[in-house]
Amino acid sequence: MSQFTSPMTILMVEDNALQRRQIEAQLQPLGHRIVTASNGQEALERMKSGIPDLVIMDAVMPSMDGFKACEMIKADPATAAVPVMVLTALSRDAKDRSYAAGADDFLRKPANTMLLQVRVQTHLRIRALTLRAGTPAPARPKVLVVSASSLVRAQVQNHYGKDQATFLEAQGEGQARAQILAHRPDVLVLDTELLEGSAQTLAVAIHESEELRDMPILLLHSPGELETWSRLQEPVADALEKPLVAPETRRRVALLARLAHLQKLVQA
Repeated sequence: MSQFTSPMTILMVEDNALQRRQIEAQLQPLGHRIVTASNGQEALERMKSGIPDLVIMDAVMPSMDGFKACEMIKADPATAAVPVMVLTALSRDAKDRSYAAGADDFLRKPANTMLLQVRVQTHLRIRALTLRAGTPAPARPKVLVVSASSLVRAQVQNHYGKDQATFLEAQGEGQARAQILAHRPDVLVLDTELLEGSAQTLAVAIHESEELRDMPILLLHSPGELETWSRLQEPVADALEKPLVAPETRRRVALLARLAHLQKLVQA
């Protein structure tokens, strides 16, 4: 992944001081500037004096909750392009309400540190590239899906929409390397379960390759499996827990396809 030329600004909106410090500790290794607000109203006031590059928003807060604040951020042309990630312990319909309010992403508390970090980095990369390249028309991505499971390979394609991308398939590390060399996909969807070889070895090899390191990787993992990847967090741009659910698969692949498209425009 291309590196940031300078630290970016994250506005964290959280009324609980302890949770605010915990999230700050999770984000601190990324090296970005973190500013805080204790509720939605305070967040909106802060954004009048300086527009952040990402907003991380709690849902349940006094004065103005995260859903209303998100709606107002997205309704204002000056701030509509700022990505908003809702981070909440609220269950039930919190995810649907967040996306309905215009949120760009959603995570439940307590967030896995690696997952929070890679999603924050991906949204900030997209933000940085968009500021340079503008908002281009969507492009039809080339997506390589690598999994030992024919079901998983089919789900990724069906969930995203077979007519929305050019899909390639591989069952193991060797096949994946051959497909990458032959077709140079825009996005790699990599299951931890491969027919042969190692998903970690493949991800690290891509990250260490000068030609391939900008290719975004979406990691598909089983519950509890993500921790084994924490020391390798840089090689992946996002992660999604199995079993796959169509709206989330579509959202995650689309996010990385957008990142890949912007990277190509900037590098052209």
